[in-house]
Formats: sequence, C-alpha cells, structure tokens
Amino acid sequence: MNQIINLSRSTILSHFKDQYICHQKLVDLKYIGGKITRSRSSIMEGEKNVKKRLSNIQTENHIESHHDHTKGTKNVDSPTFVARTNPVTGKMDWIVQDENYDYIQEIARSGYGDMLHDKDRNEKYYKAIGQAVKLLKEQNKQVRSLDIGTGTGLLSMMAATMGADVVTACEAFSPMAACAQKVIEVNGFKDKIKLIPKRSTDVTLDDIGERANLLVTELFDTELIGEGAIGSYTDAHARLMEDDCIAVPSSGLMYIQAIQCDFLASCNSLQTVELPNNTAVSMPKSLGTCSGAPLLHDLQVDELCAEIRPLSSPVQVFKFDFGRKNALPKHEQTQHNVTAIEGGRVDAFVMWWDLKMDPLGEIILSCAPCWNRDSSAPIPWRDHWMQAVYYPTLCREIEKGDNFTLYSYHDEYSLWFDTQPTQRILPSCTCGLHVTFSRNRIGQLNEYTRNTLFINLLQKHITKDTVCLVISDGSLLPLMAARLEAKKVFYLDCNHATRKFVKELIRHDNLEDKIVLLDKSAEDILPEDLLNLKIDLVIAEPFLQAALLPWEHLYFWYALHYLKSLLSENVVILPESMTVKAMAVQFRDLHKIRAPVGICEGFDISEFDQLIKISSDSSDDSVEPQPLWEYPSEALSSPTSIAFLDFTKSPENTQQLQYSVDIMHSRDGVLNGLALWAEYKFGQDVLSTGLIYDDQSHVPKWDKFSKQGVILYHNAKAVKKDTKLNMLVTFNPENGDFCFKVE
Repeated sequence: MNQIINLSRSTILSHFKDQYICHQKLVDLKYIGGKITRSRSSIMEGEKNVKKRLSNIQTENHIESHHDHTKGTKNVDSPTFVARTNPVTGKMDWIVQDENYDYIQEIARSGYGDMLHDKDRNEKYYKAIGQAVKLLKEQNKQVRSLDIGTGTGLLSMMAATMGADVVTACEAFSPMAACAQKVIEVNGFKDKIKLIPKRSTDVTLDDIGERANLLVTELFDTELIGEGAIGSYTDAHARLMEDDCIAVPSSGLMYIQAIQCDFLASCNSLQTVELPNNTAVSMPKSLGTCSGAPLLHDLQVDELCAEIRPLSSPVQVFKFDFGRKNALPKHEQTQHNVTAIEGGRVDAFVMWWDLKMDPLGEIILSCAPCWNRDSSAPIPWRDHWMQAVYYPTLCREIEKGDNFTLYSYHDEYSLWFDTQPTQRILPSCTCGLHVTFSRNRIGQLNEYTRNTLFINLLQKHITKDTVCLVISDGSLLPLMAARLEAKKVFYLDCNHATRKFVKELIRHDNLEDKIVLLDKSAEDILPEDLLNLKIDLVIAEPFLQAALLPWEHLYFWYALHYLKSLLSENVVILPESMTVKAMAVQFRDLHKIRAPVGICEGFDISEFDQLIKISSDSSDDSVEPQPLWEYPSEALSSPTSIAFLDFTKSPENTQQLQYSVDIMHSRDGVLNGLALWAEYKFGQDVLSTGLIYDDQSHVPKWDKFSKQGVILYHNAKAVKKDTKLNMLVTFNPENGDFCFKVE
C-alpha cells in the first residue's frame, strides 16, 4: 500500500502545486469521461506529464531502470507527493509515488495491446502495405516509408518485410520509442528501420534524408480524427512527403445512422419522477434541449443491438482523404436529406467509420455495428475503435417515409450531428447536466426499478414528523423525500458540481423551504445547521462522484461518525449493510486488453508485453472498473460473498477485516477474469451494482448503470468443475481500502 504522508494540504500544495494540478486533471477526466483507456483527453494530458517528467531523462536508461527494478534492484528515483481524494472517507490523502508515475500509468492504460490483438486490423494493414510497396516498385521508384506514431514498430516492420527500401518511424512517447527500438532489434531490423523519438511535427527532412513516398500511419481513435489525425497528415504532406505519395490507409469514410433506443435516451436527459401521492420531481425544460456535446458516448453498441431501432439507412457524411496534400479541412459541414425507414423518435445517432486501406479501395477495414454487416462474416472485436453515440438537440418524432435532414459537422478534433442546423463551432453543454454527470450516471438517475425501490423505502419510513438526511452526490432522493412530505430534508453532497446542479433542481421544483443544502463537510456540521432537529432517517443511494469501484461509495458511513450526536435514538440507517461478491468468468474478449501479444503477424512483440506488465505492476491496482454488460462472458462459478460491512456499526467500531474465501468452479472453462461487485441491503430489498439476473444459463446479466470491478488474468488458465480458487480479502476501516489477492 502507498505510504500516506501526514502533512497539511496547504503545506504540500505550496511545494507540489504542479503535481497536484496534473493529478487532479487526470482524476476529473476519469470521473466524468466514461471510458478511461485511450481517451483523447487523457492521452493529451499524459503527453504533457511525460514531457514534464522526462525532459532530462535518457529514455534507454529509464526503461532499463524499470527492468532492474523487477529484478530486485533498488529503485533510486525520487518520490513524488500526489494528492488523492479518498472516495471512501471523502478526505484528501497525500501519497508517495515514483516520480515517473504519470507516464508509467499512461503505458499501462495505453490500449496498444488491444490493437495488437486485432487480427483483422493487422492483416489488412499488412496486405495494404504490401500492395502499396508493389505499386511504387512497378513505377520503378525507390520505396521510402514513413511511419508516424509507430508504437511497437509493427507497421514499419511490415513495410520492411514487404520490400520498402528505406523505412523511417517516429514515436513521440519516449517509453514506447525505447520499446519499439528493442522490438525492431529483436526482429532483425536494426539496420533497416530508423527510429526517430520525436513527434512527426518536429521531424525534419534532415532527420529522414529526403521526402518519403509511402505514408503508413495509425493515428485514429473512436472519432477517427480525435487524436489529431488532420493536423498530423496535413503537416506530413506539406513537409515530409512527395506530392504523389501513397498513404496506408488511403481514406476514411464516416457514417451515421439515426436510431431510437430507450436506454441511450435515458443517458442523455433526466426524466420526471412520478410519485405515488400524485406529486412529481420535475425537470427544467433546458435538460430536454441540450445535446450534451462535446461529450461523445463511446460504448460497445453491438451489445444494444436488440434494443436499437434504426430509423434511417446509414449515411456517409464525411470522407477524409489521407493520401493527398491539403485534402483535410479542419472545419467541414455537410447536410443530407434522408428518408425514414421506420417511424419513431430520433434519440441518437450511431457513428462509425471505414478505412479504405489501399489506393485501389479493395481492402476495407470496417467499424460498422453488427446490424450493418454481412451476417455470415465474423465480426472483429475492438475496444480501441468502437462506435460512438451522439445526441440531437431535440428528440424528433418521425413517421415511416418522412424526409428529414441530417446535419454533420467536424473541427480538427471533434464531431457533432443534429436534425436541425446548429452552430459551426463545437457546441457545449448548456444545461449543466452533461458536464456534471457521466452518461451512465444520468441513466442511473432515470432507472425506473431503482427509483421505485427508493420511493417505496421513503414511503415506508417517512411521516409528516420525519426529519430526513440524504448523503449522496447528485441525488434525487432529497427531492423525492420532500415530495413525500417529510418534515424537513437535509442534504449532504460532497461534490461542488453535483451540489450546484441539485440546488438548481430544488429551486426549479420550489422545494427550497423543505430541503436544506448542507454546504459543509460532515465533520463541520453543527446542531444549528440542522435547525437543532434530530435526524430520524439517514438514507444514501449510496453514490459518490469520485468513486470508481462499486464498494467505494461509503462516504455516508464515515460521515455518520461525525453526525452521531445529531441522530435520534431510533434513527433508521439505509442501506444497512454491504456485501462484496465475486464470480469467476470466461470473457469472450475483454481479457485481451491485458493479455500478452507474443507473436503478431510473424513479429515478436514480447518486449512490448514485458513493458506493459512492468508498468501495470508498478501503477495499476489489481482491480479495475469496467462496464461488464458491454463485454460478453460466461460464468465459471456461482456468485460468492467475499466481504461484508455492517453500516449500523460505525467505522471506528469495525475491526480490520480479513477473509480467506474459496470460489468453487461450477463448470469447465478457461478462467481469464474475476468479476466483483457490491450489493447494498435496504431492509428486505437488495440493490446490486453487478449481477442483476441469473437464469442459470451461465450468461450473466450485469447492471448497465454501474461499473463492476474486474481482475483480468495476464495468462488465462483452464479450470475444471468442482475445483476452486482462493481469494484473500482485507478491509482497513481507517481509510476504507479493500485489497483483493487471488492465490
């Protein structure tokens, strides 16, 4: 466990302000941004941190120091103080980490491994590079290849193998550049491939000798242009490439499709909550007229296939020509008249893109969703390139056969779409909802089953004499309690942004005389803040904006320690307990994001595997958050309880817990992961953040609005029915930390 430094926040900040700011930016991105891995914002922030940390460090020596560290050699790097908001206790902890923590984390979470497991991608790049080399050779040209953002060096090795005469690769991320150099050497290309550890925009003709005529790149993200492809291509064509060069890929075609989907609609705007006493928690109209741009919703759309109704045919809205000079405008807009193939409500647009890999357009790499593919062909799984969902300003009702217009826009990095004309600059959230909550949290606040559970609980425990305290971030519970006629409702919200948003909802619903917002931390609340009233009911969802894992929403429990003198003698505390559960699983694909690559298209990438493992071991917790409903799996065991907390006992009266639990395999399979989640008990009701349905078919159904914890095995192993694995679980009530170790 990281050592906690007991110094005042102001003292630390005065000395380590830069580290605090960098860390907080990354933390905020993780809390709001949905997908963490390979997001544009996190990578750009990571680049800033890398530059700052590595300005005077020799890359090769640095990489070697981590190899030495794994052999037991003492690591002499200077420690760095890092601010960490403890999502359980709500306090700021200062921990000591390796001074190179930022870029180690960037390597561990880069997503390169996922791409290297994409056989469809790799084969099509290899084939297209071969065709491009052949075309240039047929023109009696010396083939001079430039690979921008080489990563592991894979594409450059493909070019060299296919006969390119001169191969140059550039990679700005220093640890990856060092790794690529080793991969290139291991595969025998040391004298064939020149690696330049620079951004392509910093590469000069002196670096590469002369202009190249084969441009090989993979600069794409889910949005295609989100990682700066437009700027990188434009610069390369202007300074480094011949006018008649060949690019692999040659072009990108972008498509959108109007759809209706109740689940996606629920993730875009808050709906009115009807209550059984003929009242309601209503929402401002502004929430229904905001598209939430620029926060795209990236997810595995194929897993929603049964819930999606296409309302239009796919429409090609943009073409990005990667092979010509000055062919990529930074700003572009198109409009297309389309005919509705079904009647319905335009809730969202699904966007994807295809790559024409070769100049002849014969090799197509497609990211289309499953319903727009040839059903007879296997569908490649990708987590690095998913479909993206965008939302219109207004949900428009259409009839089958209606004609309507799709408006499409992009700037250098972002995309937006609508059914009505909109501004040519990237729109921003105008209602506050989308910059406050993740898409998952918006959907969770709308979930009918969950809200019904809370309404029934409040009805059961609230009378006109009840004084209620709600402790959760960005919750509708205080408004529900007030509408159900509690005498007084006090609301404790630890997050400034969510508290501000709920304050606006309270004002909109004219409940300011019923609800008191406690703009303080729990330890600072005095009897007069509660109007000298005693609390009869404490309820939490629980939800903490800063929590990443389902058992981290425990701030309400720690807050009660400071509030115990303000509670009535017969206070009801909900939830009353939490159980952490685990299940052995066989993922169809998710394990690939951590699985070693080994040999890729005939090239030995094991040096990269080693780098990822070292970085993961240095920076990652063993458990990471993932929305498991997006990743099909089969259960290899029954759900097993591995930890229990009783919230009717205060944390200071809870001993440090240690459990040794056996998880019994219920069937044969390949074990490549463990799923973990929390279940909160509200009297007779249980709210699960994980498994919500078990039909004994071995196919688990997961809560779509929570992220579960997952332990992914670097190396999968075959298991037999009635064998077991042992898990050691510890819980430290002092800081709320759970630790999970599989033996």
